[in-house]
Amino acid sequence: MLIKTYFKKTADAFIFTHIYLAICVTGLVFETSLILTDTIGDYKYPFFLFSSTLFLYCFHRVYNSGARSAKEIEAQRHVWLRNNKAAFYFVLIASAIAVSICLVFFVPLSIVLYLLPIAFISFGYTVPFIPYRGKLIRFRDIPGIKIILISLVLGLTTVLLPVLAYSNINALKRSDVVFVFVRRMLFIFAITIPFDIRDKQYDEVKGTKTLPVIYGIKTSKIMALLALSLFVVLGIVQRIFFSPINTYYTLALGLSLIPAIIGILKSNERRNDYFYSVFMEGTMLLQSLLIIAAHTFV
Repeated sequence: MLIKTYFKKTADAFIFTHIYLAICVTGLVFETSLILTDTIGDYKYPFFLFSSTLFLYCFHRVYNSGARSAKEIEAQRHVWLRNNKAAFYFVLIASAIAVSICLVFFVPLSIVLYLLPIAFISFGYTVPFIPYRGKLIRFRDIPGIKIILISLVLGLTTVLLPVLAYSNINALKRSDVVFVFVRRMLFIFAITIPFDIRDKQYDEVKGTKTLPVIYGIKTSKIMALLALSLFVVLGIVQRIFFSPINTYYTLALGLSLIPAIIGILKSNERRNDYFYSVFMEGTMLLQSLLIIAAHTFV
């Protein structure tokens, strides 16, 4: 029983400080490197992305946390934060320091300049700064745009920026880079919809117009499945008409869609945080691990 309790506390800290999510996102960078170059490369940019993701999600959790509804603050992730503030703020501060070190010593100035628009979007996603009807709103408060911003930012940071970090801007014109970028956005779009389904009741109270709020849960799930269908179609088009990717990578990508589809179909407002924070976020990590396995063992 003691071991079980210790394991749960450790797992909760790993999940609710967003370390697990940052690992999942960083795995996509290694996936990109393998698909586009068949090699992993160095670890400077992945470490920077890990630190940045960790900082941004921790900052988002604590910024204006008092504005959450009484029902929302009873969610597992918020209860854990209230009971473990010291650990959470330690991760927040450590990630901020890591980001600063990366920007000073590891990340080239050219990449920093490319990061500015992404930083602007990330800032505006959390902090209200857009004047609207006598008040300030965030990017995510604009109807239907929240999921597009998440998909765009993760597409840029896990596909285009790694390419720029190890190549030059002309590489972005390559068809294989474009296909990976669009497929990545579609995948992120699809697996993010369940999170909006989870938060539907909270978003309705706050007036945040996410896809489930606007179109309903059933239609939103259909949109997510259509995005994954287009993911498959683009893979087929690339393989037939453009630069084909490794056959084993193709199979790995196809297998990674199965748990994503299951998660989308099973998502609802009643499922607990572990379903979303472990299973749904884990679909990113699974996809990258399948690609790494295809590279290593086949």
